[in-house]
Amino acid sequence: MLPSAFLRVSSRRLPLHAVQRARARRMSSSPREPSRHAQFYTEFAAGMIPVAILGSAVYLGLRTWQQYLAHERFLEEAQTRVQELETEVTTLREQLQNGAQASLSSTGLSTEKKSGWWPW
Repeated sequence: MLPSAFLRVSSRRLPLHAVQRARARRMSSSPREPSRHAQFYTEFAAGMIPVAILGSAVYLGLRTWQQYLAHERFLEEAQTRVQELETEVTTLREQLQNGAQASLSSTGLSTEKKSGWWPW
């Protein structure tokens, strides 16, 4: 089939106004001017892409820094709490040892364990 014959066959199936628009587009040699919306978005997007990338990088950097500082503060508070608990444990152990020694000396019992098979 020849290309002109193919055009005739395909043009019979399409509405007349669609075929005329397609021919007019093909035959026009001057490029059409882009619409105002397309022109606005091409100019706007080209300028906004670097700003969006830079803004995202700054945001992620500051967010990471905030998380790091919050973690450091948590570790310091936890270390302080551990030291408080350790001092409390040592004072309680000292009190227990002092109290046990005082009670044993007042009752006159020795600290040695009696031999025998009874556990008490």
